Amino acid sequence: MKKSLLSNYYKKRRFFIILLVGMIFLIFIFAFFSYKLVSNEFDNFINSKLKSAALNTAFVLGDDFFDRASRGEVYTDEDVDNTLKLTKLAQNEGVDYVYTMTEINKKIYFTSSSATKGEIASNKIFNYMQEYPEASEKLKNIFKFNKPFYEVTSDRWGTFKSILIPMKTHEGVRYIVGADIKIDRILAKKEEFLKYILIFSFLILFVVLIFAYKLRKILKEEMIVINKIQDKLEEEIAQKTKELRELNAHLEERVKEEVEKNRQKDKQLLAKSRLAQMGEAISLIAHQWRQPLSSINLLVTQAKIMSERNKLNEDNLKECSIQVKNSVYYLNDTIELFRKFFKIDSKKQLHDINEIVENVLNLQKIILQSKNIKLDVELKSNKKVYIFMNEVMQAIMDIIKNSIDEIEKRNIKNPVIKIKTEENKIIICDNAGGIDEKIIDKIFEPYFSTKNDGTGLGLYISKVIIEEHHNGKIEVKNTQNGACFIITLPTSTQ
Repeated sequence: MKKSLLSNYYKKRRFFIILLVGMIFLIFIFAFFSYKLVSNEFDNFINSKLKSAALNTAFVLGDDFFDRASRGEVYTDEDVDNTLKLTKLAQNEGVDYVYTMTEINKKIYFTSSSATKGEIASNKIFNYMQEYPEASEKLKNIFKFNKPFYEVTSDRWGTFKSILIPMKTHEGVRYIVGADIKIDRILAKKEEFLKYILIFSFLILFVVLIFAYKLRKILKEEMIVINKIQDKLEEEIAQKTKELRELNAHLEERVKEEVEKNRQKDKQLLAKSRLAQMGEAISLIAHQWRQPLSSINLLVTQAKIMSERNKLNEDNLKECSIQVKNSVYYLNDTIELFRKFFKIDSKKQLHDINEIVENVLNLQKIILQSKNIKLDVELKSNKKVYIFMNEVMQAIMDIIKNSIDEIEKRNIKNPVIKIKTEENKIIICDNAGGIDEKIIDKIFEPYFSTKNDGTGLGLYISKVIIEEHHNGKIEVKNTQNGACFIITLPTSTQ
């Protein structure tokens, strides 16, 4: 009951915290995007205002003014009158300045300009064809690109956002119309927008905090109820804890017993598997001994016949002795190879991956030849691994035996077993048609077998050897022609 109440309480508290953080986050997101939206809309409004003021400047002065200006036919009285007209236009459009310019020898000159009231009162107005040395490189090249553009510039009058539009009269005279708004005015307006947005956001935040305070009070009262329940349950919890400790003590002992039982079971299965392989090994030894024993018997018979016919001389006897000795050496090597295989490894040692495969093939090649199974070997690895050599060999031999059994069971024509090494992997593939996808996930389970006389231990023992004894990995997959087993051995000393 207490657990349920606490769970419910913590769920509510977690929901409350997430809700509070989420709402605060949404408020800041709202404030940020609201400001961005208003700021962008205001920038568009400013751009539209500048463009309107600049184009109206050209309309107020007319094409005739710029045609005459190009011929130097604008006089002082007209220039002063134009200044007053443009000043009134700038006031009506809500901009600081409107003006016209021309470009001569890559220099920019004013042909007319509005003025502020202070400039008019102090007679500090731009006169006709007065040079504008602060012109930017972009402005100097405006007729080259022949496109209007906005820019932020600073000159003796301050810092402005400006629009500059290249134009041309009917007579082909080129000129520029422009309009300016002080950056300070734009920033002040944006700060005003930001202030209103922040005020509104803080009002929402204040409401959220009041709601959070009320909800926190409700949760606090709920926690008081839970604490009262906890006081009643403490004695029962103490009793249950004591019982659990006693149970855990017994459980730990039982776990150790079961682990030890499983270890003994694996050892017995491994021993059983090795006994089965010893039986197969006797068959292999018989295969490998048959030819050299036949050779020795033939040589002895020939020597006897030659002796009876008085044709046995020292050279014949020496040759016969050498051949017999070679056969005996071969027999001895075979026994030594099997003796080493059945010797129990006392500790892991460093072995070349290719060496493992070569040792297995020395034990298996006679049986493969006797069953007319082609062996395709590709040894590319240059890795060394810390292993129990004989255990890993046993695992590989079980996989090869499994392939041999499937090839014989399915009567495969032109049977092939391919063994390849690369990096720290040993890959064993056959062309026996593969494993039914319905059972491929079960083939490593103990006592699972598709053979009538199978024990179901071979592949299980291989998995135990590779994964539990060596911390490696054994996998199987179907290919177009058959099954592929991939053994991955760790290169560490663990």
